[in-house]
Amino acid sequence: MNATRRSFIGNATAAVAASYTVNSLEAQSVDALPEFYLRLIKVNNQAIPSAIRELDAPQRGRANVRRTGTHLETLAAAFCASESAYYKSDALISPMQKAAQALLAAQHSDGTIDSGNLNSPPDTGFVVETACTALAVLRQMDDPRTSTVRDAVGKFVTRAGEALVTGGVHTPNHRWVICSALARIHSLFPATKYVARIDDWLGEGIYIDADGQFEERSTGIYSQVTDGAFVTMARLLHRPELLEPVRRNLDMNVYYLHPDGEVETVGSRRQDQLMTSSIAAYYLQYRYLAARDNNPLYAAVANLVEGLSVEGFPGPNLLIHFLEEPILKRSLPAGAALPSGYAKVFANSGLARIRRGPVSATVYGGSDWPLGVESGLASNPTFFTFRKGKAVLQSVRMGCQFFSLGAFRSQGLKASGNAYSLHQRLEAPYYQPLPKAYRNRQGDYPLTPVKDQRFWSKLNFPHRQMSNVQTLDQGITIRENRGVFELHFDIAGHEGVPVTIEFAFRPGGELQGSLQESARERAFLLKDGVGRYRVGDDAIEFGPGQADHEFLNLSGHSYMAHGASLRAAGTCVYITGFTPFQRVITVRTV
Repeated sequence: MNATRRSFIGNATAAVAASYTVNSLEAQSVDALPEFYLRLIKVNNQAIPSAIRELDAPQRGRANVRRTGTHLETLAAAFCASESAYYKSDALISPMQKAAQALLAAQHSDGTIDSGNLNSPPDTGFVVETACTALAVLRQMDDPRTSTVRDAVGKFVTRAGEALVTGGVHTPNHRWVICSALARIHSLFPATKYVARIDDWLGEGIYIDADGQFEERSTGIYSQVTDGAFVTMARLLHRPELLEPVRRNLDMNVYYLHPDGEVETVGSRRQDQLMTSSIAAYYLQYRYLAARDNNPLYAAVANLVEGLSVEGFPGPNLLIHFLEEPILKRSLPAGAALPSGYAKVFANSGLARIRRGPVSATVYGGSDWPLGVESGLASNPTFFTFRKGKAVLQSVRMGCQFFSLGAFRSQGLKASGNAYSLHQRLEAPYYQPLPKAYRNRQGDYPLTPVKDQRFWSKLNFPHRQMSNVQTLDQGITIRENRGVFELHFDIAGHEGVPVTIEFAFRPGGELQGSLQESARERAFLLKDGVGRYRVGDDAIEFGPGQADHEFLNLSGHSYMAHGASLRAAGTCVYITGFTPFQRVITVRTV
């Protein structure tokens, strides 16, 4: 390392230590720069031309304020990193000024911004996070040429601070986003009102269950947001106790990992329950706590992420954080071996994770059904996932054509040894005449739903006696033996009900077996024998097949009433039959 680089890192470390009065561990000098940091420099440099072009382009419609904040971080990091090709470059002064002015131009008189949500305190908090990080790093360098940028950004964040000390939220993680943003503003422009508002939110308590999950169970998006917020508050407010829920969540994530770094999301209560997500979004939290706690397991996760391609890296702009917080540049402890052979149940989420080396599977029965299909509810009907390498069985679902009640969603998960049991009982009643005490001559009755919520009408259903109740008991037991899974189906009650089992495979592979093409695009029926899905050298075998009918729609009334459909993404293969339905389907690698 040359003298200039040593001098820059030493000065940066001292500046952060002085600005945040960090504890003795964080104030220690950093070791040789990690190779991953140098990769981030390269990628950040590559993003500069497009950032400048976007800032120069005429603004049409509502500004993408979050993206403007990200551009400011990118530019500030390139300007302040001594290893950057743009280090102290005059060419970045004007773009940074434009970014700062764009933030001010997008700000309402009350200090908020629009970002999807209108006049939104929490979305303002997200932008304040990026603006404050850039401002903190620019302050460390204290280059006179950036004074107008720093003044404009300071004006933006202090105006935003007025909104954040009074503004409200509408999701659990928003509370911590606002607190984190206020902690950042307080570190730059100290004021007791910021800390008082943080304490007001924290006074509600921090929910994290025995599994290590926050309220939203959002492993793909919002748990990472929450973890990052608590790390920021712990670091800037000198409250190390706020790191404890972060550790518990990061510990849990280790068992939600697939071998390629994807993280299981099927149990989420937010939009990521239908998305593919990477553990890379948690990189800063794992690396920070690996260095701070000397934690080999967290170091192993950080090492896994660093082995991934940094181009198109998910999550926040990373380089600026290495400049703001020197502990991120420290050499990590030797990484421990990540768990790769386990069967672990997360009872509060109704989810079990099974890893047998390269084989990774999930059994899920933690739906919030029948509350509905809404953001904030876990409604994904996937009950089993399985993968090996690039061959991914993204989703197994089941549904019966029973009064349009839709896909199977288990009422919990019971584990016993190597067996995982799922169950849902459906009841569809008919209704007797309304008791005379509730009748009126106009026939005008409250708009109410039937018991199963599939239908609403002005018939005052709650005051009617139910009769002729039809039932369907749906049971699935999944047994695992050394990475081979047997799915035992037992469905009884009303006879002759069509049963449909859907296997959805991630695109990119080739299907083999006794397949009958359906009228639906990318949909096949497995008539008999076993089917195989192959991607290169990786293959999944499933079966035996059965194709007694072609009722392939699992949607149910919640979707069909709005002209929508529920179908897993990817290439789908169906096995079908009629009740009573008892069948064992085996899923394994070949």
